[in-house]
Parts: sequence; structure tokens; C-alpha cells
Amino acid sequence: KLELFKPQELSNIAWAYATAKDSQPRLFQKLAVAAMKRKNGFDSQEVANFLWSNATSGQIDHTLFSSFVSTTQSLLGKCNSQDLANIAWAHAVADVDAPSLFSDVFIHTCLEKEEDFTIEELCQLYQWH
Repeated sequence: KLELFKPQELSNIAWAYATAKDSQPRLFQKLAVAAMKRKNGFDSQEVANFLWSNATSGQIDHTLFSSFVSTTQSLLGKCNSQDLANIAWAHAVADVDAPSLFSDVFIHTCLEKEEDFTIEELCQLYQWH
């Protein structure tokens, strides 16, 4: 039962299927439901990986992405460059408009970490912008 899984476990399952390029629509739907119930327990890496995994696997649930906006906002200060890039890229791929997330605070957080971004992460940010 996915309802019993911790946020890290939900994120890890989604990440494993996405990186294996094994899209399982029913599984991702169930993971999304469980994640939305536990969204406030996710840390920055878990949010970034979970959203990235959904976008990578083509499992775009606009309700999922929208429901994580406030959680993601509250974790921005704890995000590293990879988290920020994955969050931005996932929203771009999902075509989810989240102006309250991608505000001056998000941009300022990226600027604070600008020396940490890899070329790949900068490309992800470019796709978002």
C-alpha cells in the first residue's frame, strides 16, 4: 500500500522507474495520489526528484505539480543547484504555470548558487525560462 510509504520511498520508486525508462501510468497515478497526501513531509531533493521523475516518464499530472507549489516554495532555501534545475525543468516539460513558485525568490535562489550549476543544469534552467 503506497499510502504507508514515506516521501523518500515514493520519490525513490518514481525515480527508479523514470531512470529505467519504464513508464507505468497506473503506478505513477497511484504514486501521485500518495505523494499529494504526504507533500508536506518531502524534503527538497525528494520534491525535485519526484517532479523530475513524473516529467521524465511523461506522466504529467497538473494537479500533482500544482499541489506541490507551496511545498516547493517553502523548501527553496534548502535546494541545491540540481534540485532547482530539476524543479524548473519538470515544470517546463509538464507545462505547468506556477508564477508564485518561479518568482523573484526562485531567481534569487538560483543566483545565490550560480557557481554550483553544471552545464546540464543550466540547460535545464534555459528550457524553463
